Amino acid sequence: MTNPFFDDDRELSNDELRLTELLRQLLNLSTDEKSAGRIVLLAPDGEFVGDAKLSARDLETVTDALMAVNTYRTDLEEATRPAAPLPVEPLTAGEDDIAAVGEEAEAFLKNGGLY
Repeated sequence: MTNPFFDDDRELSNDELRLTELLRQLLNLSTDEKSAGRIVLLAPDGEFVGDAKLSARDLETVTDALMAVNTYRTDLEEATRPAAPLPVEPLTAGEDDIAAVGEEAEAFLKNGGLY
């Protein structure tokens, strides 16, 4: 796909296509002529892609949408982060403890597997 935002008539890379689609979406936000700000998009090599004048409402809409995306991404990253391992107390069984376990096992077996 060629694009009117770039000077030459070559095929656009995926990154250039994303930039032009972002510009298109910014331009399509509203038809409000009152400009509260302007966004200029440049390609990675510094080539001018385009600019969009945004109204105050457009700026608010874009800011709110990006905050929602960033919050979602942060929540998703935290939800998929592996949990830290639980602390494990070192096992310090004495002879009395071992004997008690043996006695419980013996009583369990004598009762046919019932307590």
